[in-house]
Amino acid sequence: MAASKFHTAFILGEGRGALFANIAVLLTATIAINGFLFAAGWATPGRQMPMIPPGAVVGLIWTVLLGLMGAARWAYVRQSGDHGWRSWTPYMLGALCIAYPFYTNGLQRNAAAFWGTVVTLIAALAVMLVLRQRDARSPWLLVPTAVWGGYVLSVMIAYPA
Repeated sequence: MAASKFHTAFILGEGRGALFANIAVLLTATIAINGFLFAAGWATPGRQMPMIPPGAVVGLIWTVLLGLMGAARWAYVRQSGDHGWRSWTPYMLGALCIAYPFYTNGLQRNAAAFWGTVVTLIAALAVMLVLRQRDARSPWLLVPTAVWGGYVLSVMIAYPA
């Protein structure tokens, strides 16, 4: 019974517990996948890009960004009442971001990293536009993701591998 109430609150964005749940789902997936990557020794980046903070800071940035994606879903559902496919687009963006170490072969600086950053930036902007159709506030929670993606892309362009 309690699980059913939690599930309903999570899906429908009801209350602060739903906010916590939406954030926790993405953060738990991020921590679990990154824990696996680092434990396997696969996520040790090659040469550090200039103008990019140390790995621990980048990890913290992504933790905050993924938490904001969960909060964006909650805010969207709460404001618009829509819990259909549009409400899950922040999670789709989160999945794309979590997959980044896999398609860049363990955070290597290569063409996949460049184009993955381009796709992530475009996806962030697209999700913002999708959410904006029914709610004016929730897309603002994704602005930091677009800013970070734009910053990383500009560094990749300025300092090619």
